[in-house]
Amino acid sequence: MLPDRNPGFGRRLFLRMTTALCAAMGLPGLALAADSVGAVTKLRGQARAARSGGNVMLAEPAKKDDGTMVAGTPIEAGDGIVTGPGARLKIEFKDGSVITLGENSKLNIDTAKFAGSKRDIAATLLDGVVRAAVAKAGEGSSFEISSSLVTSAARGTEWIMSIRDQTTSLLVLEGTVNAKGIGETLDDLPNAPISKGVDLGQKQGLAVGEPARALGMDPNDMGKVINWKAEKIDKLVSSTEF
Repeated sequence: MLPDRNPGFGRRLFLRMTTALCAAMGLPGLALAADSVGAVTKLRGQARAARSGGNVMLAEPAKKDDGTMVAGTPIEAGDGIVTGPGARLKIEFKDGSVITLGENSKLNIDTAKFAGSKRDIAATLLDGVVRAAVAKAGEGSSFEISSSLVTSAARGTEWIMSIRDQTTSLLVLEGTVNAKGIGETLDDLPNAPISKGVDLGQKQGLAVGEPARALGMDPNDMGKVINWKAEKIDKLVSSTEF
């Protein structure tokens, strides 16, 4: 696990996103070693994985001089992924689900298990931005990105979560997400919709934490469903595009 090395962020930097998926498997998996749960499929800039007390520099697939392809760096459960300035990193899991990290991001891959059409993936975002596109899977499968402020569940959904200046924001690109506040969100926003749970649709989102001014928001809108303006959507999308 990768520790949070910036105590100034504290618990307010975290956002939990839990996905329960109940459809049949739809995308082919990756051919990987038994101890690998996915692989790097695209990389711009530098990224590394904290693994077994050391660091593994990540690399995307490449063509050798003889024309054969070298696969991208395998990813293992327990890896702490870190991206550098200006970086973008795309990882595909065995089930076909994809996560894309923007620059200066930190993500721990806590669990990644696969059995037939069922999968169980859990990760923790410590800083930065992550975009998740979740593949269909068998009944009882889960895909979770977690922390201490919000929990959300989705089906066949693509979304972006961002942490900036102790404010966490969520944008749904496709599908529906049900988000519910936990921890400090319940203390800070007891009367906001997020505290009881709220559904988010395409191009909708929400924000929790502080300061609201970092997002140019009215503090009264924190924890409520927001139809993000085009400028906000473009900014979040561009932060996870190559």
